[in-house]
Amino acid sequence: MPAEKQAAALRERYAGWKGHGARIRARVEKHPARLYISLLESGYRVTLHESRDRTFIELEPDGSTPRLARGGAHSVVAHRDGRVYANTTDNRVAVLDGSSRRIVRHIAVGSNPSHLELSHDQRRLYVANSGSDDLTIIDTATDAVIATAPTGQRPLLPCVAPNGDKVYAPSGPDETLTVIENGRPVATLDVGAAPHDVAVSPDDRWVYQPNSGSDDVTVVDGRTNAVIGAVRVGAGPGHIAFSPDGRRAYIANTLSDDVSIVDTSSHEVVGTIGAGAGAHLPALSPDGKLGYVANFASDDITVWETTTGRVVARIAVGIYPHFFAPSPNGRWLLVSNTGEASVCLIDAQSHKTAARMEVGGAPAHLAFDPEGICAFVGCEATDEVAVIDLAGKRVLDRVKAGSMAN
Repeated sequence: MPAEKQAAALRERYAGWKGHGARIRARVEKHPARLYISLLESGYRVTLHESRDRTFIELEPDGSTPRLARGGAHSVVAHRDGRVYANTTDNRVAVLDGSSRRIVRHIAVGSNPSHLELSHDQRRLYVANSGSDDLTIIDTATDAVIATAPTGQRPLLPCVAPNGDKVYAPSGPDETLTVIENGRPVATLDVGAAPHDVAVSPDDRWVYQPNSGSDDVTVVDGRTNAVIGAVRVGAGPGHIAFSPDGRRAYIANTLSDDVSIVDTSSHEVVGTIGAGAGAHLPALSPDGKLGYVANFASDDITVWETTTGRVVARIAVGIYPHFFAPSPNGRWLLVSNTGEASVCLIDAQSHKTAARMEVGGAPAHLAFDPEGICAFVGCEATDEVAVIDLAGKRVLDRVKAGSMAN
C-alpha cells in the first residue's frame, strides 16, 4: 500500500474495531518513522514489533481516545501581561483574559492554525497555518495582524530565535526550513526527511532541525542561515531541548526510545540516555540540573541528571503524555494525557504524582501564567482551555475557546 494511504487505512480499521477488544497488526516498511510518529502524535495506541526481517505496527483500538483534528484549542501560549492565546475553530486565535477567565476577542488568521509561538520580548505572536502554508504575525500590543509570511507546505511548530525577530518554520512535505526575518522569508533551506520541531540555541548561534525520517539533525548557522552539516542521532528524532548555557542539545528519538546528547561545539553525539517507549518530548528543569522526556507509548516520564546522564526516575502518568512542562519555579511538572482527557501534576522534588485532574478532550500544549500560580491547557477535541490551580491541585475552569459567551 502506498505510504500516503497507510495511515488512513489503519485509522479506518481502528474506528471499525473500537469497542471489540481487538488488536490490529499490519506489516510495514523497516523504518516507518512518518507513519508511527503521526499515529502517536494523533493519540492512537500504537506499538512497533520486529519479527526476523519484518516490521509490524500494532494498534489497540480500545487503548486510548485519539485526537480527531477538529481544529479546536491545541496550542497555548501565555503573555506576561496575563493574556493567553490559543488556536481555535473557524481559522481564529482566541485571546483569553487569564484573571477573569473570559475570551475577550478572536483574531482571524490563516487556514487551519495549528501552533503558536511568542517572541522572547513578547511583542509578536507567530501562528503556523497548516492549511494556507503561511505564518500569521500578530502585534501583541494591539492584537492586530501585521504580516503574513509564506512558508513551505503544512508548516509545523514555529521557533523564534531568543534575540531579534527571526523565526523558523519547518515543512514536512517539502523537507525544508523557512527562515523568516522582520516579517518576510529570507531563506529556504533543504533539511532531512520528515523534519519536526526545530530549536534554536540560547545565543542564537545554532539552529537544530531534527528529521524523524532520516535519523539526523540538520545544523544551521544562525548568523548566515546556511546549512553546515548534519548530526546522526537515534531513530526518529522529533524534539530538542538545549541546556541553559547552550553547550548541550538533548534530542528525543521516538523510534529508538532514547535521548541523544550532542555537544554543540563539535556537533557530535557525546552520550545516549535510555528512555521509555516512544520517547518524544524533552525538557530541562529551570536550573538545568535535571532532564525529562515524555514517552508516548509507555505512558511515563524519564528523569535524568544532566551532569552524569544517569536516569534517576521513571514517573508513571496517564495515557499518551502529549506535552508537559516544568512550572517556572521548578516546583511542579504538568503533563497533558491526550489519550484519557486528563492532566497529571507531578511533584518535581519527589517525582511523585500529586494530583490527576480531568480536563477537556485531547489535552495538548500548556502554558503558565507569569507568577506560576495557574496553568492553561489546550483541549483540542472539546475546543477548551482548562485553567489549573497548581497549589490547589484543581481545575478552576474550562473555557470554550471558540465562543465569546463565557
